[in-house]
Amino acid sequence: MMIVTENDIQILALLAHYYVLTREQIQRLCAPHLVSGRSLRRRITKLRQADYLFKHRVPVALPGTNGAAPVYYLTKNGAELLASYHDDGTYLATNTRNPRADLLNHWIEINNTRMMIEQAIAQQEEVVLENWINEWETVNKSDHEKEHFYLQTKLSDNPPLSCSPDAGFVLSLRGHKKVFYLEQDLGTSSPKQIAARKTKGYAELANRKLHRKHFPETTLDNFTILFITPTAYRCQTMAERIRTRPRPDLWLCIDQHDLTPESFLYGQITWNHKGERGSIVKPVSTEVVTP
Repeated sequence: MMIVTENDIQILALLAHYYVLTREQIQRLCAPHLVSGRSLRRRITKLRQADYLFKHRVPVALPGTNGAAPVYYLTKNGAELLASYHDDGTYLATNTRNPRADLLNHWIEINNTRMMIEQAIAQQEEVVLENWINEWETVNKSDHEKEHFYLQTKLSDNPPLSCSPDAGFVLSLRGHKKVFYLEQDLGTSSPKQIAARKTKGYAELANRKLHRKHFPETTLDNFTILFITPTAYRCQTMAERIRTRPRPDLWLCIDQHDLTPESFLYGQITWNHKGERGSIVKPVSTEVVTP
């Protein structure tokens, strides 16, 4: 039987937190001082052999290179180990399903954005990241398994209508807690197609105030969708495309090149449907943006 160390628990906890990670991401989060990562790879291999984590059969392509990297995710045994180690039953609701191969790149990019946001929050003391939920992560982890639900929300059967955010999170500032939904764009569909496919569901979610079901701690009746896209052209085009769609006021578009830990909160990095630049948090009044 494998002797589990605190370093092992840290790796498993990262996978519970992010769902899927490459070895490079794991190293960046828990062992940035390592040069080669050889010892980390050995540790990951032992955790795989002990059935605490899986390596996906399909590697993920690395942007800007010709290479690919394996992707790791937690097993049920790994979740049970974390629950026992931390005496916390909510780990048992951790998402351990086999990730779809065609979505691996998408989830890895979502996690890169999440890491950047977490780093931005850690660099200041005013704004707090209260909660983060991924698309297939259980929202109500402490409830009975049969009562679990997810961010994906069915809104109508006839006509069929649903809303499926990539992730959702809450930022709090001076007594207010604002919900943000994340749409991570990889450039695989046109802005016109995305606007037609996504806006109706989010508009209905807002009209029914169902974001309060996902995040009951919010103090606001509205939410904001952050559309993160690979280029400035797609960013501005998406902002234009949502102008005539339902509830364009919900959307803020961001060129991924503008998104850094230093710019995330107060930088003028967003485009709205009116073609106006802005920030996530208003620099003057330091209040969470409420379009």
